[in-house]
Amino acid sequence: MSLSRLFLLFLAYSFIGWCSEVVFCSIKERRFVNRGFLFGPLCPIYGFGGMMVMYLLKPWADTWIPLFFAAMFITTALEYVSSWALEVLFHTKWWDYSDVKVNLNGRVCLTGAVTFGVMGMLAAHFVHPFLEAFVLSFSDFTVRLCAGVLCTVFCADLYVTVKRLVGFNEHMAKLKEFAESLKERYAEESWFKEKASSLSEMFDAVRDRAKSGQTKFSESLMRKIESFSARQEKLTGFINRFPTMRSKSYSDGIENLRQRTKAQFAAKKATRKTGKNAE
Repeated sequence: MSLSRLFLLFLAYSFIGWCSEVVFCSIKERRFVNRGFLFGPLCPIYGFGGMMVMYLLKPWADTWIPLFFAAMFITTALEYVSSWALEVLFHTKWWDYSDVKVNLNGRVCLTGAVTFGVMGMLAAHFVHPFLEAFVLSFSDFTVRLCAGVLCTVFCADLYVTVKRLVGFNEHMAKLKEFAESLKERYAEESWFKEKASSLSEMFDAVRDRAKSGQTKFSESLMRKIESFSARQEKLTGFINRFPTMRSKSYSDGIENLRQRTKAQFAAKKATRKTGKNAE
């Protein structure tokens, strides 16, 4: 099979994976959750997992139980390595199964492994034959054209996503540095110690102190607080996509994102409720 056809199959499994993630997480969160790093409806880890199951495990394609265990092992290994690599690159664990029974370092869990095993087994028997026949039904020219266009879109999406992740990492590093500088500067002040148990409370404590006129802060400091707050507000989408994300390096910043996301969700819920009551 040509590389172009294999790429289209990779995209198909990436799309199927995105759909399954969105359905599962939306049901769990009781709201729509757009999963995945990319802007488009793709989860590449499912694309790689699907292709590995279909082609590396081809000798077991006609079996059931052996294929189930082999698919479970290979997809779980892929998820573990992906989680580790992303944490090394961006200092953040994007999904965390620490609260789930039978997990390995919070990166993979038994429930997920069994689910992937079942998905791989069913896909090999029922989905892949259809997808493969569908892709093979088109002419080489059509396949190359579609693959070329979709590859361009995919690469552009990937570039923007990586740039966004790098920006997220840099922002979190600067936020951590700024928060630590505030703690060092005002750690002994009673007005700061009493309220600064979290990042939001720390910023609010400085704002309240500035409004009261009891302490004069530089314009530069106040601008930084507002700038970081505004940036945090724009990054809540990361929590929407990855509700269980954790970071040893940026725990305060991510917890602040989680609080802001909850506040946004509560505000939207209250607005909808008010609108219904008005009707």
